[in-house]
Amino acid sequence: MACFFACLPSCTPESHTPEPYRSDPAAGAELSTRAAAQCAASGQNRGVQPERIFVTDGCSRILDTDWNIDCCVEHDIAYWCGGTRVARQEADAQFGRCIEAETNAFVGWLMKVGVRIGGHPLFPSSYRWGYGHPYRSGYPSAGADPLNPSDVSDARPL
Repeated sequence: MACFFACLPSCTPESHTPEPYRSDPAAGAELSTRAAAQCAASGQNRGVQPERIFVTDGCSRILDTDWNIDCCVEHDIAYWCGGTRVARQEADAQFGRCIEAETNAFVGWLMKVGVRIGGHPLFPSSYRWGYGHPYRSGYPSAGADPLNPSDVSDARPL
């Protein structure tokens, strides 16, 4: 079991999985460049870009559809960049609003709850908060060194 959890951080996707990014390298590169610019503009991580190039797996553990893929890719950009607990709460709230606008209030709420539970930085998964950075077991502390994975404020859930 320990081996399983030790291997999970290396499961970060190495390439885009949803279309058009999977089959169009130029679109994938453009998306990665946009993600880096959005991360820099966010002010998270004291301006240090994630070590891993941005890739998206779309909607992670659910089907990518016309009504959710754009919401999921934008949410992946925020999760790749990572940052504080408040930044994650804001990203998840925006994700819920985006899904709600595409579907209805219940589906928006349900997907928001799903990412609140499954995307915690404590989980060493490919879709955790801050997946572009080395694994850390919580949110970065205020003024944290983004290059130091042990510099965390806490690992409290949600």
